[in-house]
Amino acid sequence: MMELFKKGFFTGLGLVVITAEEIEKKVNSLVEKGKLTTEEGENLVQDLINKTEKQQHEFQEWFSGSIRKTMDSLDIAGRTQVEDLEARVSSLEDRVSTLESLKMDEGKKAGPGNS
Repeated sequence: MMELFKKGFFTGLGLVVITAEEIEKKVNSLVEKGKLTTEEGENLVQDLINKTEKQQHEFQEWFSGSIRKTMDSLDIAGRTQVEDLEARVSSLEDRVSTLESLKMDEGKKAGPGNS
């Protein structure tokens, strides 16, 4: 499922890049034909690129929100939750190891005939 999300995300980014390239080509063509001055063309390209970047940012926010909602609805643990659980397990393993070590030490002190 994550692969599907990644493909959608990168497809969106790819479209933004292609769109920016196409915008520049079209504006350069208008400048070459004399329908726009170089300055007007540069301003138009910059304005359109700014709008495209804004749309890209909005898409990324929407996409991230959609992934979060999907993960929440599927009840999948996130990275932070997994890391917290790993830390707790590690702590418990240390405690068990310490308790086992203490139990062995007590057993050695008691010895076979020291009960």
